[in-house]
Amino acid sequence: MLKDNFFTIKDKKDIETGRDYRLALNGLHPIFQAHFAGSPVMPGACVAQMIKELTSDYTGKDLFIANVRNNKFFVGINPVEYPEIDVRITLSKPKQEDGFPAVSAVISHGDTVLSKALMSFKTTPLLQEQMRRLRICVIVPAYNNEKTVAAVLNDIMQYTDYLIVVNDGSTDKTTEIVESFEHKIDVLSYRENRGKGYALNEGLDIAEMMGFRYAITMDSDGQHFASEIVKFVDCVEKYPDAFLIGQRTTKGDMPAKNSFANKFSNFWFTVQTARCLRDTQNGFRLYPITKMKGMRSYSCRYEAELEILVRSAWRGIRIASVPTLVYYPPDDERVTHFRPGLDFLRISVMNTVLTFLAIVYGYPSMLYRLLFTGKK
Repeated sequence: MLKDNFFTIKDKKDIETGRDYRLALNGLHPIFQAHFAGSPVMPGACVAQMIKELTSDYTGKDLFIANVRNNKFFVGINPVEYPEIDVRITLSKPKQEDGFPAVSAVISHGDTVLSKALMSFKTTPLLQEQMRRLRICVIVPAYNNEKTVAAVLNDIMQYTDYLIVVNDGSTDKTTEIVESFEHKIDVLSYRENRGKGYALNEGLDIAEMMGFRYAITMDSDGQHFASEIVKFVDCVEKYPDAFLIGQRTTKGDMPAKNSFANKFSNFWFTVQTARCLRDTQNGFRLYPITKMKGMRSYSCRYEAELEILVRSAWRGIRIASVPTLVYYPPDDERVTHFRPGLDFLRISVMNTVLTFLAIVYGYPSMLYRLLFTGKK
């Protein structure tokens, strides 16, 4: 929650169609400090979350965002320039099946309109109930993503109560931001950067220890959309204990180096498993923790995701693709920790090792399973 931390309610009064709020913004909050440091502004995801919390306060109901139809800024909401803001929450006539109205919000400071939003809510979190029943959590490995991590976590928290963040030795404000969420999520932080594979192993260990059957992994750089989680949940309902991997449909052009790395990885995955996948590099996945029976990657950086995928195929775990939308920001806004020379060398070495193991172990095990169990 942002209330009493990111913002504080100083005054409120009812109007004919809703309620007016006077809020004080905490300009020292890590989200403000990380979002355009030196000239902080409120991220759009925080505006949506703030409106949700104010509407919940007004209605006395625990609400969940169903749709953000519009979220338009006219002026950047800078807590230094606008330490206090007014928010008018107006409820329209009910249009949803559960009878809860849509909400329009106007954020202003004096006579200056800063932002307007139109949102709809629901009172029954069907996806959350589905994830509880299936015992699914979300794992987010985070490393130096101070500009995006807060919005990513707020986005995910609209869809699940079970979120594990592994802070992989961040040296920027990511640590402060992640730890500000500790009252709502499980956070593991350590000082030294150990790599994405190591962070994923740690997250999967925590999830297994907590009794989860599945874990969905998402990156903290804002490329993945939490609204796509429902696709994984629906798919695993149809194919229990499957290993699901997102197949990217892009919003914005995929960088050339990403496209090459993905095609390179897809080729070697086919060589090592005799299976075809179109997106073996996507970090948006669902791991069948119980089916994996403690299997973790031996490698600790980017090559770990390919390794665990290949070994799952050798073990006979069903692997399926799930179409997912991915956003690639412009080059000047894009943050990547992939080191083309060193990381590509590590991936090449891993592919050499996996190809050798495919000959002496992978293919024989898959052939044995096909001949004696009838399963691939």
